[in-house]
Amino acid sequence: MKQTAELSVLGDYSFDEKTINIHPNDGYDIGLMTSSHVVKIYAGCTAQEFADGTASHIFGTLYLKNECRMGTVEMSLKTAEKLGKVRKVRLVLADADDKYGKLLIQPS
Repeated sequence: MKQTAELSVLGDYSFDEKTINIHPNDGYDIGLMTSSHVVKIYAGCTAQEFADGTASHIFGTLYLKNECRMGTVEMSLKTAEKLGKVRKVRLVLADADDKYGKLLIQPS
């Protein structure tokens, strides 16, 4: 599993729940090089539930965008509320058994 450094959360109504945006340099920290990745998004669960695969998830897309400020993660306000409106998170990317990666949004 690879993880990013702490990222500031920007939650907004303009983003849907299936979209996460980060800067390409932050994506490099978790081994991502191309502009978009379909992932299983886990938010509001424990690391143990994430590792077991017992937590609920949604399929979404993680975009690497130069327009996104470095050190920031952009997500829907609904996702930010699931996390308890925290200001900082880490993204943890793990390989899954299928072709989609597993992305945990973990409060810091």
